[in-house]
Amino acid sequence: MSTLARLYNAFIAMGCGCFSVYYMVAYRDAGLTILMIALVNVVFDVSTTLAELPTSVLFDRWSREKTLMVGAAFRLSRFLMLLVWPASFPVVCAANLATGVGAAVESGATSALYIECSRERDPSLTTRTLMSQLYLITGASTIAGGLAGALLFLVAPNLIWLGAFICYTAALPPLVLLLAGRHDGRKDHAEETTPDGPAESSLEGRRGILASVSKLFRRPEVWHLVLFNLGTLSVLLFWQLLLGVRQSGVWWLFAGLLLTNAAQIIASRIGVLRPRATDEAIAVVVIVASAAGLAFLPSRPAQIAAFFLFSCAQMFVIAIASAQLHDAISDAVRSTAFSVVSLVLMAFTAVLTPVCGWIGDAVSVPWASLTTVPLLVMAPVLGFFTRRRHARTAAAGQRMARTRQ
Repeated sequence: MSTLARLYNAFIAMGCGCFSVYYMVAYRDAGLTILMIALVNVVFDVSTTLAELPTSVLFDRWSREKTLMVGAAFRLSRFLMLLVWPASFPVVCAANLATGVGAAVESGATSALYIECSRERDPSLTTRTLMSQLYLITGASTIAGGLAGALLFLVAPNLIWLGAFICYTAALPPLVLLLAGRHDGRKDHAEETTPDGPAESSLEGRRGILASVSKLFRRPEVWHLVLFNLGTLSVLLFWQLLLGVRQSGVWWLFAGLLLTNAAQIIASRIGVLRPRATDEAIAVVVIVASAAGLAFLPSRPAQIAAFFLFSCAQMFVIAIASAQLHDAISDAVRSTAFSVVSLVLMAFTAVLTPVCGWIGDAVSVPWASLTTVPLLVMAPVLGFFTRRRHARTAAAGQRMARTRQ
């Protein structure tokens, strides 16, 4: 079973690699304006966020493998639509609406399936070991898919969707075999979800959730993470168009894929080796400078170097902000907190992304890529207040402990 789950994850990652760093240029080559591309991205983001909770319920309460098959079907429909009608804006929007549902299914579900199947084979394996194995599998598969996507892009840009379609189709047989080899969990889930209290307890639970959400909105850690993600939004939206000009820039885009994977590893190591209070401010300065370099440096090698610095610093700050939020909340509201972050991000992204697209059409793509960067100035400020709050909490805890002694 673990081998089948490994194959499934590998093919899914390979399919994503086929298009993940080329799709913006493919949309542009098909004739879509920058504003249209921005709106398409909004459709995907909104669809993914709104579908995340329903698909998670299906995954946990209905059948995990069947839910993944539904998600794969949505993904495959997108690839077919974009392969046949790449220049139709309504079709591209519909395709991204469908793939948003597929992405919501895959979010966390594919890794959960791999962990469960691997533990059935060897219960002694830790989650850290299994996630390390999975990162290696998906990382190598994404790079292989990216190479295949680059070669297909050189033939014709819309062929990247054919490559993704083939990879996702290849992921179905392992999933079908998993479905045949594992027991459907509907009966067990039904037993687990039997009501254990009166309707009043359910009402109190809902009130408790609403109270928790309202408290989360007052936490600086939440807005710290939201502001930083919004600050890097425009760069992440347009970096493909800055590096890849039609088919001539495809290998720079592939280099961007390689460097993004490398940046994730380097950023995690920097976080372990240099856990200092000033690191975030330094990283934000690096992000702003490298974003400007990516936008305006005249040579592609200099731009790709700037993008690498941007990726390292961006992932480093994301890790800091996420860790601060994890430290500030209890296990009871942990999932809710990150759902709140996702919903707030979706709301702001739906407004800011079309603005970035309009600037890209009206002014230029380089200037559009810097649209949201000024928001990054607020991130270290909120980070400072977050650290002060944590320090006060720790000091109060120490004083209380001394008083009790």
